[in-house]
Amino acid sequence: MRDTLLMAVVYLSLPVVLLQPYLGLLVYSWLGYMRPQALAFGSSRESPLSAWVAIAMLAGIALAMGREKIVTWRVQTFLLVLLGLWISITTWRAVSPDDAAAVYGFYWKAIVISIVTTGLVRDRKRVSLLIIVIALSIGILGAKSGLYGLLRGGARFDQGPGGMMADNNTYALGLNMTVPLLVGIALVERSKILRWTAGVMTFLCILTILFTFSRGGLLTLCAVGALLIWRSERRLVAISILLLGVLAFFLFSSPQLREDYYARAESIGSYEEDNSAQGRLQAWRNSLEIFHDHPVFGVGPNNMETVFPIYSDGIHRFHVSHNSYLELLAECGLPGVILFVLLLGVTLARLNRLRRFPGAPWVETYARMLQISIVAFMTGGLFLNMAYFDLIYHLVGISVSLEVAAAAALAEAREEGGEAAVEEAVDPWWRRAPAAPGSPAVGGRSLARMKGL
Repeated sequence: MRDTLLMAVVYLSLPVVLLQPYLGLLVYSWLGYMRPQALAFGSSRESPLSAWVAIAMLAGIALAMGREKIVTWRVQTFLLVLLGLWISITTWRAVSPDDAAAVYGFYWKAIVISIVTTGLVRDRKRVSLLIIVIALSIGILGAKSGLYGLLRGGARFDQGPGGMMADNNTYALGLNMTVPLLVGIALVERSKILRWTAGVMTFLCILTILFTFSRGGLLTLCAVGALLIWRSERRLVAISILLLGVLAFFLFSSPQLREDYYARAESIGSYEEDNSAQGRLQAWRNSLEIFHDHPVFGVGPNNMETVFPIYSDGIHRFHVSHNSYLELLAECGLPGVILFVLLLGVTLARLNRLRRFPGAPWVETYARMLQISIVAFMTGGLFLNMAYFDLIYHLVGISVSLEVAAAAALAEAREEGGEAAVEEAVDPWWRRAPAAPGSPAVGGRSLARMKGL
């Protein structure tokens, strides 16, 4: 039944996607992040549903070329293209091209979808819908796990839901990146049901991060929590959600589970005695040795395991870098990691400009949350091989879309109703207040801040 329903939804959406390719981006994101096909038990697991949607979406863009754009050129977009080209070159020059090809598909699909996002998503409605689909798709998985653990008096998840979040560490990273997006939805969107749903999911996702027992996930959650409190204009809301999640973990978990978690967390400080931590340190050293011998092109994506016996002492079990930056350094050379770090740095800088966008709090809020989500990846990526994680590239594309949407929203509001309409259009629910009689102001921000736009 699940298979039939899922395949019916996807295949019936294809004609609509041909006419409205943006809907194809939403369906593709839903299939990619929530992975409903993994929740089914039949032929849909093996069916290339995402591929069919992607083909229909690209065909729809071609048919609607005058109405839709395939790309918006910004600094981030150029860097995405350059990174994709460089990874293609390193794949071609790889020690084992077959092993490189196995991962190359993850890179180019993530980069292509990010680039297409910059063209298709060009207004506030589309930005909001895409963020909602991504956040709720991952949030549902985290909420399901969190609720399960809460009802059972605690749980330990050693595996993730699959795909890019196949184990507990990658699952924790994906949820840490999703928490800020859910908080942004709770702060910005006007639907009370949607805001409450995002708030509850945030609480349960925090629980799930703790239930993964991922030490990297715990450190990343601390970074995300600190940034949410520091960067949020509603600090009390951020603090309340974070504290509720942590308190629920300690209040409803069994004494044995809490004891195990304490021991797991304490091992962060005693890494000299932890075999897992020592194995990661050795993997980092091996990655640097590989880079020393292959500084420009690296050994090729997914080829560290191929050359691992040459550089390893054979004692530790890790055959990968366990660090996204060292992964690119060893496998794609110095130009690869420079382009990757530059891409993240430029995106954060451009979002910082949007964070100060005059008179548009919804832009500011989403810019803040995207920044925190990217920082979550940058923190968690220190401990994981996730340079090809599609979500980080998608966030880069959304940052471009947010720039375009912010300018479009203000221009449209000015044309339709003047400055008062501009402020009404951009203010979120928690800043909007009834106007005093005779006052031209509708929202909570001064019109003076918008006159320079």
